[in-house]
Amino acid sequence: MLGLLLVVMILNYADRYVIGILLPQIKTDLALSDTQIGFITGAAFTVFYALLGVPIASLADRRSRRRIIAAALALWSLMTCLCGMARSFVQLAIFRVLVGIGEAGCTPPSHSLISDYFSPKERAMAMAVLGLGSSVGVFLAFLIGGWITDAYGWRVTLVSFGAPGVLIALVVYFTLRDPPRGHSEGLEVAEKAPRMYPAFRSLWAKGTFRYMVLGGSMYGMVSTALLAWLPSFYTRTHGLEVATVGTWLAFTKALPHAAGTLLGGLLASRLAKYGAKPPIYLCAGVQVLAAPFYALVLLAPDPTAALLWLIVPACVGVMQGPVLFATIQGVAEVRTRAVASALMILIINLISGVIGPQSVGVASDFLAGSLGVDSLGVSLLVVSVVCSLGAAALFYLASRSVEQDLLHARSPERAD
Repeated sequence: MLGLLLVVMILNYADRYVIGILLPQIKTDLALSDTQIGFITGAAFTVFYALLGVPIASLADRRSRRRIIAAALALWSLMTCLCGMARSFVQLAIFRVLVGIGEAGCTPPSHSLISDYFSPKERAMAMAVLGLGSSVGVFLAFLIGGWITDAYGWRVTLVSFGAPGVLIALVVYFTLRDPPRGHSEGLEVAEKAPRMYPAFRSLWAKGTFRYMVLGGSMYGMVSTALLAWLPSFYTRTHGLEVATVGTWLAFTKALPHAAGTLLGGLLASRLAKYGAKPPIYLCAGVQVLAAPFYALVLLAPDPTAALLWLIVPACVGVMQGPVLFATIQGVAEVRTRAVASALMILIINLISGVIGPQSVGVASDFLAGSLGVDSLGVSLLVVSVVCSLGAAALFYLASRSVEQDLLHARSPERAD
């Protein structure tokens, strides 16, 4: 189950972020401004991805998670192929919206399945394995996407990335199994999941949920802005070719990201032996550690140094992920776990996915008159450092209420 969900998650992130390595060609071919590119990479995908994740997750708390994941995968894969056929800004924006709608059905039911397969002590590590999907997906997007784009262009790249997902959707539909709700903890749960509004109200009332999600949103602003704009930064500021940038980022961004995800899960599992707070302290600490390295990446005059310095923040910044996902599942009642994941995604993506890439694009256009090609790097620098430190503060606040909220989540459930 975990291996198959990992494959689905790899496709999810590869199809989502391959557009980053394609932006220099797309910008030229479709004559787009940085503000339009910020919209394509941000709001066009994120708004519908985040908003529709909530009703889909509510359905996943009641119906077959297997069928939902399979249908979602088939939809976003087909729409990724259609993105490669877009002939204008409007067409590309519409197809990106539809990619977002499809991908909305992936993470919440996947998190819910993992919570029913793995006990609380195993859950952070299982979430870390699933989290590898983002790293491997980005690795493939940058490395393979860069090669295909250099040889055949951005349109062929998008079709090549979208097509395999249709076949994997069939594998998911015919092989994935749904365990009983609460299976990993031996819990007896309410026959019906609570309605959405009571579930939202209960989750948002928990300080741990609020601050963990807001901290994840601040980190997300850094992550989405860098994924969307780093290829353009290296081509504009340092004059590198697209294929060269893609190859470098695969090894200095994606692979360290994978290592950090696994290391974060491993450290969180060990720290959990000392209580619920230490894993969240880890989340705060790694954000403080990452902040100065973003400045080194974006201010280094030498392109090789600018690429190599990226290894450190790419590795340590992501260590918060397994703890974030496991903590959200832990403070949610069993019958609201998919909805909890969707609400987390809704908030994180509306803040990070919309504001992150868009703010960098707008700031870059605004500063271009005075800074020239350096405007993009300065915009990325401000967003990265400020948001990393903000994330650290919010994670620390979450640690103050986690013990009480975990205890409350394990109390007997009632169906609404």
